[in-house]
Amino acid sequence: MRRYLYRCPVCRTTSGVRFSPAEAAAEGEHHRRQLHAGHHPDGEHTGEIDRRGRWYADLGPLTALHARLADAYADLRDPKGTGGRLWAAALAWATLAASGLTALLAASAALQP
Repeated sequence: MRRYLYRCPVCRTTSGVRFSPAEAAAEGEHHRRQLHAGHHPDGEHTGEIDRRGRWYADLGPLTALHARLADAYADLRDPKGTGGRLWAAALAWATLAASGLTALLAASAALQP
């Protein structure tokens, strides 16, 4: 399950976890109307986070892929949970390693005369 947050850098506040972009956008709209008279503060953003609360946009490509895999595995047992799960992270790394090894073996087999 995807998780989203709204962040206002002026107030230095972050919303609670929302489970759809529309819910996070509604949270941002409510915040702007209540505290900023409808104005958009500079630097505010709504974005997707992983189970550990890290913004996917701030992660590197390999780290983001690992986080998405670990989240997908952990969501199989607890769809709306938060926090990292060691077994899910280990399984995600094993999946990435196996995929890399498979690609390496396929490439080496294709290059053999």
